[in-house]
Amino acid sequence: MEKHQAITSHGRSKPRNRNRNLLFCLLVFLCLIPLYFNPSLRSRAKHCLNRPFGSRSHYDDPEKWCPLPDITVPGDDGLESSEHLMSSQQSKLQVQRLSAAVRVPTESYDDNGDVDEDPRWETFSEFHLVLERLFPLVHYHLELRKVNRYGLQYTFRGTDASLKPILLTAHQDVVPASTTSRWTYPPYEGHFDGSFLWGRGSADCKNVLIGILSAIEDLLSQSFVPHRTIVLAFGFDEETGGLRGAAALNQSLVEEWGSDSFLLVLDEGGMGIQSQGDILYAYPGVGEKGYYDIQLSLEVNGGHSSRPPKHTGIGIMADAIVALENEPYSPRLTQSSPFRRVLECRTKYSPDAVQPWLRDALLSGSEKDIAIKLAEEETEEKWLVQTSQAIDVIAGGVKVNALPENVQLQVNHRVALHETVVYVNKHLRKVLTPVLQKYGLRFEGLDTSDAAKLDVETASSGILRAQPLQTIDTAPISPTNNNVWGVFSGTLRHVFESAESGHGKIVVPVGNIMTGNTDTMHYWGLTKNIYRFTPSRNGTRMNQHGIDERMGITAHLEGIRLYYDLIRNFDSWEE
Repeated sequence: MEKHQAITSHGRSKPRNRNRNLLFCLLVFLCLIPLYFNPSLRSRAKHCLNRPFGSRSHYDDPEKWCPLPDITVPGDDGLESSEHLMSSQQSKLQVQRLSAAVRVPTESYDDNGDVDEDPRWETFSEFHLVLERLFPLVHYHLELRKVNRYGLQYTFRGTDASLKPILLTAHQDVVPASTTSRWTYPPYEGHFDGSFLWGRGSADCKNVLIGILSAIEDLLSQSFVPHRTIVLAFGFDEETGGLRGAAALNQSLVEEWGSDSFLLVLDEGGMGIQSQGDILYAYPGVGEKGYYDIQLSLEVNGGHSSRPPKHTGIGIMADAIVALENEPYSPRLTQSSPFRRVLECRTKYSPDAVQPWLRDALLSGSEKDIAIKLAEEETEEKWLVQTSQAIDVIAGGVKVNALPENVQLQVNHRVALHETVVYVNKHLRKVLTPVLQKYGLRFEGLDTSDAAKLDVETASSGILRAQPLQTIDTAPISPTNNNVWGVFSGTLRHVFESAESGHGKIVVPVGNIMTGNTDTMHYWGLTKNIYRFTPSRNGTRMNQHGIDERMGITAHLEGIRLYYDLIRNFDSWEE
C-alpha cells in the first residue's frame, strides 16, 4: 500500500515538475532578451562573468579611481627652497643660458654619417664649450665622460654606494630649421621678447638640458653633496633615432652599473601640465607607441607617354594609397591602457568637462565600443587608442614624356599598445590584395601566412615590394603604483601647486601614452621606472619642430624647480 501510494504520488508530480521547468525556461528566455538587444547590458554581463569570483577591482568602483599621491615636500636639508629659482635674477640668468644654447645650431640629419666622418657633427664640439662656460661648477665637480665623441655622461657621485642612482636625460640635437624667412625671429638668434625665448631647440629640448644642468649648478653653489648618485646622459641624435647617442650611452651605463641598476630614468616628453578649471592634470609619459616605417616599391613596364595604359605606375600606386587610407586600424581601449587611467581621472575630478556617456562606458562598455566612440570624435587623442598610418614620402617618374617604371612610397606607423608589427604586416597585405589582383601584380616581402598570399603570387604584369625600414616595439609600461612613482608624482604636486599659476588648484598626476618616441627606447634595461616629462604648462611651450618654436621663461624656471626638488626628495628617500 505504501509502495503503491509512493508510485502514485510520484506519477502525479511529473506534470507539475514539467510545468515548473517550462516556467523557469520561459523566465530565463525573457531575461536574456534584453541582453540580446542591448549591447551595453551584454557588455556589462560579459564584464561581470569574466571577473574573478568575489573580486571587485578599482575599475568597478569610481570612488577608487585616480588616487592622489601625497604632496612630497623636501625635508630640512639645509638647502634653499626651490622658490628662489623664480627670482628676477634667475630669470635673467636663464635667458642668458638658454639663449646661448639655442645660438649653436646642433642640427642632426637623417643622412648623417659616423661622427668621425661627417663634418656636420662638429657643431657639437662648439656646444660643449658653451656648456663648460655656462656651468663651471658642474664641469669642475662632476665626472664627465664623452661617449662616441659627442654623447655627454656626467656622474655626481653620492656618498652611499648602496643606493641606486637616478638618471636624468635630455638630447643636445635639434631638427633642422627650414624656411627661415618665415620665422618671426631668426631660428638661431635666441631672441627673448620679455616672456618667450624664441629659437630652434628652445622647447625641444635644450630647455630640459639647460634646466637639469642649472639645477645641479645651483645645488653645487650651496655645497650640496648627494647621498644618492646622480647621472646625467645627453645624447646627440635623438631626432634621428638615437643610435649613435643614447644607444652608446646606454652601453656605457650598463658597463658601469649593470642592468636594472637605476632607481629612476627621467627624460623629456609627456604632455606637460594641462588646466581644466581648478584642476591641473600632469601627464608624464609612462609608455610609448611602437614605431614602424615601411617602403612600398612598384615596378611596372615603362614606355612612351603618348601611348599610356589606363593606369600608369603612379596611378596604380595612388589606388594603393586610397586602399590604405580607406582601411584605418581598429581602436581599442584596454583595461591596462594608461589612457584609461587618464579618462578615469578626468571623470572623477572634472565630471562636467567629460562626455556624458564616459563614466558608464568606463564601468561597463567594451574595450572596442568605447574606443570607437572616442575615435569618432576626431581629436588627437584618438591616436592613443589606435594605430596611426601616414603616407609621408612618395616618388616616381623621371621625365614628363616617359611612363614611370618605378614608384616608391613610405608609410609611417605608430603602433597602438594592443597591436604589433606582425599585425600591421597582415593588415597591409589584406588591404593591398584587391589592388594586386586588380592590376595583376606580384607581391614580395612581409612574411605573412600562406593563407594571405591567395593567387596574386602567380601574376606577372608588375611587382609590388614591401620593405620594412625601421621598427621600434611598443615601450614597456612604467608603474604608477609604487613608491618611486609616489615620490615623483608627489613632487609634481608640490612644485606646481606652489607655483603662482597653481595657487588654489589641485595637481592630478596621471601617466599617459606618448605617440612619439624618445631616447628612453634605449634605456629600457636600466629600470622599470621610466618617466617622460617636460615640465611646462599648456601654452608655455610652443611649436616644437615648427616655425617660431619658443619657450616661456617662467615655465622654464618652474621646470628647474622640479629638477631641483626631485633631486632633493630622492636624495633623502629611503628605498
